[in-house]
Amino acid sequence: MYTVKNILVTTDFSDCSAVAVDYAISLATKFNATLHLLHVINQPFVGLDLSGASGAPPDANETRRFAPLRDTAVCKEMQRFISEHFDEYTYVEQAFRTGHPFQEIIAYAQEYQIDLIVMATHGRTGLAHMVMGSIAEKVVRHSPVPVLTVKPAEMIEPLITQNDVEWELHLNDHSVGTPEEDREKNAK
Repeated sequence: MYTVKNILVTTDFSDCSAVAVDYAISLATKFNATLHLLHVINQPFVGLDLSGASGAPPDANETRRFAPLRDTAVCKEMQRFISEHFDEYTYVEQAFRTGHPFQEIIAYAQEYQIDLIVMATHGRTGLAHMVMGSIAEKVVRHSPVPVLTVKPAEMIEPLITQNDVEWELHLNDHSVGTPEEDREKNAK
């Protein structure tokens, strides 16, 4: 039998990640598991030598100089997110890291013996997906533990209704126009 003792939920403090938090809280309650909340500050150039590149990222001294301000801001944002999405009875281990998000998520999961990772998908497609990539996709591909990806409800296309099919096949009287307008008309 598979036991779940530690659940990791990732957050970028967005509404999408709040949906994943709801799932993680439910699962942690059901399995009496410890819940871990992780935010990763994306540092795409960590570990790369771009000293000769034009438009190179800030040098290490500048990055270190602003790190305390960044860390304080992230801590405040983490506290705001927790107060909005967790009740006072839910205990959560909280952490943030700097680096490549998918690598940091997997490293955290290994370090803290995480049994399940829960994360939101933003549903990017096309060029946005190609340019930005999918952190969730990379985590699923490389994770040593199961990953539950959660898609926010507003991103899930509504189910096709019988009225929609009839409208598309011109089987009903749809003098109004669209299936939505027909539904509104029929509701009155």
